[in-house]
Amino acid sequence: MRDTLYKNRQWILTALLFLVIPLFFTGQPFMMTIFSLVLIYTITTLGLNIVIGYAGQISIGHAAFMAIGAYTSTLLTMNFHLPFLLSFLIAGSVSGLFGFLLGIPALRLKGFYLAIATMAFGVVVEQLLKSWEFAGGNIGIRNITPPKLLGAQLSSDTAKYYLTAVIALLLYIISANILKSRTGRAFKAIRESEFAAQSMGINISRYKLIAFVISAVYAGIAGSLYAHTIGYISPTDFGLGNSINLLAIIVIGGLASLSGSFIGSVIMVAMPFMFSRTQLPMSIIFGVLLVLVVLFFPRGLAYALQIFNVKFLWKPYTALKRRIAKMKKAEGEFVEVLGKRIHYVQKNGEAKKTILFVHGNFASWRWFKPALDNLPNEYHGVAVDMPNFGQSEWLEEVKIDVYAQYVSEFMKKLNIDKAILVGHSLGGAVVQKMAIDNPKMVEKVLLIDPAPPSGYKTAPEVYAVLELYKSNADLLKKALIGTMPTRPVDRFTDQLVSDALMMKPECFVENARALEEYDYKKELSKLAIPFKILVGKLDLIITEEMAREFEKVMKNATVEIIPDCGHSVNVEKPDLFMQKLIDFIKE
Repeated sequence: MRDTLYKNRQWILTALLFLVIPLFFTGQPFMMTIFSLVLIYTITTLGLNIVIGYAGQISIGHAAFMAIGAYTSTLLTMNFHLPFLLSFLIAGSVSGLFGFLLGIPALRLKGFYLAIATMAFGVVVEQLLKSWEFAGGNIGIRNITPPKLLGAQLSSDTAKYYLTAVIALLLYIISANILKSRTGRAFKAIRESEFAAQSMGINISRYKLIAFVISAVYAGIAGSLYAHTIGYISPTDFGLGNSINLLAIIVIGGLASLSGSFIGSVIMVAMPFMFSRTQLPMSIIFGVLLVLVVLFFPRGLAYALQIFNVKFLWKPYTALKRRIAKMKKAEGEFVEVLGKRIHYVQKNGEAKKTILFVHGNFASWRWFKPALDNLPNEYHGVAVDMPNFGQSEWLEEVKIDVYAQYVSEFMKKLNIDKAILVGHSLGGAVVQKMAIDNPKMVEKVLLIDPAPPSGYKTAPEVYAVLELYKSNADLLKKALIGTMPTRPVDRFTDQLVSDALMMKPECFVENARALEEYDYKKELSKLAIPFKILVGKLDLIITEEMAREFEKVMKNATVEIIPDCGHSVNVEKPDLFMQKLIDFIKE
């Protein structure tokens, strides 16, 4: 349940936002109409963003599809007395049909020529509606009946708003799923390079048509909602000027951004009412806004807000979460090692054979809590917080060799003469160095998705993301979830995030640099200690090729691939991990 809530939190929060908005504007029906219009234009530009932002095709006469949907739904409801829901669905279908018909000749056009063709389509539709007396001609159609669902007339502005909000949210979810699917990937490939997409076997014509049809259906649905919300339509409502406004919405909000459609709609639809009492012409205001966005936010306001959110808005929450984590009473015990307080948790202290668990980056002893809970009584289990991590004190120097020295001295402080060492990720590099420097203290070594013998190289562009982790708990949580993809999100996940935030801030970057600086291949080749390496098949950090490096370097190393598991078998499948560990010890 918690996993589902976390994955869908943005949709849940959006739905709650739409739900509570009317509570703040009780007795202000005009404001509810404005909110409905914002959502209607959001629906239209969702489709337009798919065809322009994601599929890379130009459409300048997009308001014509709104007109088709609006007039179809209105005429079917008022002249042929069809139910609103049926008229609404037919309106979207008829608009989709016209999108298909426009898309066929558009397949042969690109760039400027496609823009002219779509603009001509918009002009033609507007002129035909002006000359069509059955549809009211220039005057249009007045007194359009409000929507009626399940026998209830949605005549109030609040009821119309909720109807529009539900449809907008559903179309948002549908759009997001389309863009995550094979169709969405094909759209993006066509946008980047039609030649490259075609060489990969993508049917260019098919997916261009799909993009046009989807965008037309969305516009038709929006047109139907517009007609029944406002109660009046005319050809000029859907002219070339409106098409330009739709284009401005996705440019200001953000091309290839679903949230950009909403942000742009808020600005373009709500702003005229904000400045209605001033003497400033809206054309000047929108012109200046477009210039500023293109100059300073070329990817749109949605992207700019997303960056601002990632860099700044999460800072107070993250700082508070870190402070609370440090204030909590630590489980386990402390011991002074080389002048620093080192925290650890142990189990079965009277047992003779010791297993020492060494955690990885962004981690603490807690990553081995499931292992300690399942540890057989004949084994003494010790999970340590290395310096700079968890409840242990911080060091000035950040190096794998230094971490290994502290953990080795920690063993001596606890009078552990010999142990089975278990290292996870960065802890795998630390354990390698411990085995090299103190082979007599090591009985066997089990590594879980470890950094390879030659070091782990982090891509340069990743360092900027690592820097963000220390001030963004949500981003850090997503990263940790990515390391254990088969484990559900629960309270234990939040505990791991809290522990990760207690890491020395500089280490978010410096640990990655430390993993690049060592090369233990030569030293490991001389060791006679048995090594076993477990690697998750779904691991996106350590590949099988990296793990096989141990077998190339060492005669006594074996690699086992764990199916249906990511970077952390110790927390994803603790029972399986414990079975592998005990079997390895008994070999």
